[in-house]
Amino acid sequence: MTSTRMTRLSRSAEDYLEAIGHLCRENGKAQVSEVATMLNVKKPSVTAAVHQLAEAGLITYRRYAPIELTEMGKQYADMVIRSHDILQQFLAEFAGLSQDRAETAACHMEHILTFEEIAAMGRKLEQLRAGTSA
Repeated sequence: MTSTRMTRLSRSAEDYLEAIGHLCRENGKAQVSEVATMLNVKKPSVTAAVHQLAEAGLITYRRYAPIELTEMGKQYADMVIRSHDILQQFLAEFAGLSQDRAETAACHMEHILTFEEIAAMGRKLEQLRAGTSA
């Protein structure tokens, strides 16, 4: 999956996929209750979201069974997580925001910038860290 061919999910769907991605990285799978806790939402909201993500082919989900990412879902979740990390690091390290504010701002910005724009910021972040100005 390349970001140039991908249709972006809604902000809410990306947030759910990002949470599922984090849980799957940690545990290999995610439970509805864990996603609800992580996002501070009710379980029925998670259930509705996972049905949407399953229809999109990003996760596999059966009632009472763990949520698992498909290969396409893993790639998308990884892009969202990486985008969030780039933005948070850029804002904290080079814009001088506190960690908490950088985290909050990154959560908002990851949904309005394209993956390509965020990747460019990531490249600039690496250049700044290396001390180059290219």
